[in-house]
Amino acid sequence: MSETFDDYLWGRRHKLLFGVQRSIRYHSRRRRFFDTWGRITDTISVVFGSTSATAIFQGWHRLGLAAGFTVAFFSAINLAVGTVNASRTHHDLVRRFSELEKRIIANLSPSEEELVGWERTRLDIEMDEPPVLYVLDSICHNEMLRAEGSTDPRVPIAWYQRLFANFFDIRQHTIESPNRQATQQAG
Repeated sequence: MSETFDDYLWGRRHKLLFGVQRSIRYHSRRRRFFDTWGRITDTISVVFGSTSATAIFQGWHRLGLAAGFTVAFFSAINLAVGTVNASRTHHDLVRRFSELEKRIIANLSPSEEELVGWERTRLDIEMDEPPVLYVLDSICHNEMLRAEGSTDPRVPIAWYQRLFANFFDIRQHTIESPNRQATQQAG
């Protein structure tokens, strides 16, 4: 049975919507990570800053120095990572992808031109993305498959890859690309 043009457009629309929704999940997770990281380092700074001041006033200079060093260390990490800016960047990306998702959902029978416009918009948004953590993106891909109730195979991800997915990629070359899987299934 040959595919009609409407089926082809519907398939493209679905694939685009899936990718946009996966991006929303990904950037929401990144924002939550940076917000949490910022709150933790702020809490450490307050607790150890107070400890440092109290220790110095009590004459416990070594404890005061150690607490002061701890504050400086975590503040430097927070500054180097740029948690506030990173969180804002991911928040803006979630907002932009969500706007695109609303436009796609609002049109159940798009024309070729509308699809091309949405795809261009997605590429414009992706140009502003920081480098993507591949393992985390694959986790979001699996979540989208589960949310859709899809029977498509999940991308296998090891426990240690999950553990560090928000920090860095571990052995990402061992993960089958969700995009490559989708391309092979379509072809």
